[in-house]
Amino acid sequence: AAGLNFRDMMWAMGLLPEEALIDGFAGPTFGLECAGVIRSLGPEVEGWEVGDRVMGFAPASLGTRVVTTADALAPIPPNTSFRAAATIPVTFVTARYALGHLAKLAPGEYVLIHAAGGGVGLAAIQYAKQCGAIVIATAGSEVKRSFLRLAGADHALDSRDLGFCNDVLEITGGQGVDVVLNSLSGEAMERSLEVLRPFGRFLELGKRDLYLNRRIHLRPLRQNISYFAIDIDQLPIRRPELARELLSEVSAALSNGEIRPLAHRIFSFGELDDAIRLMQSSAHIGKLVLEPQANAGVRLPEPPAVTLRADGTYLVTGGVAGFGFEAARWLVSHGAGAIALISRRGSETPGAKARIMELEAAGATVRVYSADVADRDSIAAALKTIREALPPLRGVLHAASAIDDGLASEIEPARVRMVLRPKLGGALALDTLTREDPIELFLLFSSATTLVGAPAQGAYVAANAGLEALARRRRAEGLPALAVAWGPIADVGYLAERPETRDALARRLGAKPIPAAEAVAGLPAMIASGLAVVAFGETNWTEARRFLPILAGPLFSELRTSGTMSPSDESISEQLANLDPEEALDLLKTIVAEEAATILRLPAGGIDPLRPLSEMGMDSLMAVELRLSLEGRLRIDLPLVSLAEGTSVASIAERFVGALSTASKDSKDSDVIALVARHEGADGSPLQRGGRETNSTMIDPKSVAAE
Repeated sequence: AAGLNFRDMMWAMGLLPEEALIDGFAGPTFGLECAGVIRSLGPEVEGWEVGDRVMGFAPASLGTRVVTTADALAPIPPNTSFRAAATIPVTFVTARYALGHLAKLAPGEYVLIHAAGGGVGLAAIQYAKQCGAIVIATAGSEVKRSFLRLAGADHALDSRDLGFCNDVLEITGGQGVDVVLNSLSGEAMERSLEVLRPFGRFLELGKRDLYLNRRIHLRPLRQNISYFAIDIDQLPIRRPELARELLSEVSAALSNGEIRPLAHRIFSFGELDDAIRLMQSSAHIGKLVLEPQANAGVRLPEPPAVTLRADGTYLVTGGVAGFGFEAARWLVSHGAGAIALISRRGSETPGAKARIMELEAAGATVRVYSADVADRDSIAAALKTIREALPPLRGVLHAASAIDDGLASEIEPARVRMVLRPKLGGALALDTLTREDPIELFLLFSSATTLVGAPAQGAYVAANAGLEALARRRRAEGLPALAVAWGPIADVGYLAERPETRDALARRLGAKPIPAAEAVAGLPAMIASGLAVVAFGETNWTEARRFLPILAGPLFSELRTSGTMSPSDESISEQLANLDPEEALDLLKTIVAEEAATILRLPAGGIDPLRPLSEMGMDSLMAVELRLSLEGRLRIDLPLVSLAEGTSVASIAERFVGALSTASKDSKDSDVIALVARHEGADGSPLQRGGRETNSTMIDPKSVAAE
């Protein structure tokens, strides 16, 4: 279970700037606290075991699995449920830190607790009463004020009436209070400062006044008033020892009955929007807790409506077959009155007549034009005919492409041009030639390879990158444009006709091909996003990282799971580190043979370790895949495998043994480098921050994974 906090609601509603969260333990994520079971431990974690029931702080805790530091956890007493435990960490640590650590609340002192019907307020009442203080609590409704009296408050006042200040002075005999725990803003906050007696302590929990840089009058502070701004999210990262101490004290207090779990209301994760709305309305008492529920549905937002013009024409390049035709079908289903399909073969494309009849049966006027999208003059002639025969041109959808894979060292300029001209050249021609048309939709089909790269597809990636740059340029000029970087499409087009390539992509990129209908169904939301470039696809980022070095960078850190190395791969690395060179060579031969057999679609035992792989059917692209697969599995960089040199399984294994020896030496050197780096943070080298490297992708060895 996970607790929902006011920061989550403000972040969801756009009321809190990112700077308010960026320095915190949870960062700009949803969820700060949770309760669950430890499922795995970092190698340096002490004091915890897999299976322990814990509560504490964790980034992005509104989920079923989290990764956090061992210092941010405390045990859950045996008689406490996960739901109840999820009400504890933020509320009671905040109360203990504010009233105990900062304010040093003493017996007999008066404490004013604002908005005390919330989680922190109720926890503060419990802690204040333990300290022997006199509690004056405020809330916005009589129901809440009645609850506060039952919860232990000595006095309950109306937080929505500034007259509470006079009431406070009356209760205290005109002396004022010793401590204010504040979450009000504006004038109510300033009036609360005025009711502090000399040497009083003002504890600010609110965020809005701070980040609005609101001015306050300093006169109330003249009598030795202390002002504390509190952000409990920073405690685990800035003062981890103190966070651990406070959380341990809270856990012990819960265990021995000194504190009680807070009143709470349960929501499933699928009801998160309801929970946020309830918190926004301030109609709840205590904590809101979210928990996963078996087979619980998640309500998705309705996709934005896209209605195309019945009196307009929509041009589709590459639209007679494949994914382009699926896009044309989508245009018609959303009201497009006329469709102009352009392809090199036009109506002679196999299956074209049946597809045209399908679109016409759906109510559209359809015309097919034979034109070379890579030839500007050919496109210009087709556009002239379209303008004469059909309604005004309202949209362009450019789906034409060409693919010719090859290593950069092997591909000739003519082959590069062959890839660039239809996709990028065609897009540039359409951009120029339709400037005078009343275009409302200019849709360019790009590829997700522009995000992460793709082995041996440099020309194709470049063409798509050019497409995306064109979309951004058009948007900067005030013209409509959207480039969609599609992941692999399963059932139509290039990959559907080449299952070997599709399977290789799944292995190399961790990319799961998606049905074309599912892909185009996402277009309304993408168009409504207002962005120039959007990516759409399904990717196993952890698997993809094995083959695409760019995914190891910080840009993609939020997409990776905590375990980037499978248990089997980890055990292989450990085995190799503990073997002598001859034993390591034998193990590596087995590993290389397994990977080669997978790529060549041969039985595992069908690889002769001494026979050149090229003789068994491995081409240069397969060699790239083999290299990436081995590097990802063994975590060692190796120069590009050259099949021209008669490379065999045995020779590759020998190279890896050499690389392992070098890596072992480098790792010893890196210990010294790391020590120096810790003292050189000022000049831009990596700095440790709260147990997490700010520019590293490695999980802290002191981390704990829980669910």
